[in-house]
Amino acid sequence: MFGKFFYGQYSLSEAFWKWSVLGLFFLGGISRLLMIMLKQTVNYDPNFLRVAINSLSFIQMNSSALVWFCFYVASFLATVAYSFICIGGMYNTYREYEKSKVLAFICMAIVWIEIYFAISSTIY
Repeated sequence: MFGKFFYGQYSLSEAFWKWSVLGLFFLGGISRLLMIMLKQTVNYDPNFLRVAINSLSFIQMNSSALVWFCFYVASFLATVAYSFICIGGMYNTYREYEKSKVLAFICMAIVWIEIYFAISSTIY
């Protein structure tokens, strides 16, 4: 499923809308939601990540905050990994698309912008 997208075997419209736009929107939304849940659990403490990096703080941390932190980190890493899949998939689709290279380049540029916003909106 992801291999077919990564190797550019889908049409440009399907690769752009279905895999890139909807996929990044979905993963970015989940990461954003988990970030909000984590912030609510720690009462919007901006020093939470600095405290969480301290090795002793995991022992003293609230268990629900630790669970939300783990879910948030996993979803953020999944968003970053899927971003690389989108970059590779759109590049391979761009190379295979023969009708309009300008349209394919515009779609690829939009995916880069979307990746920037998907990752930047999920950073704590």
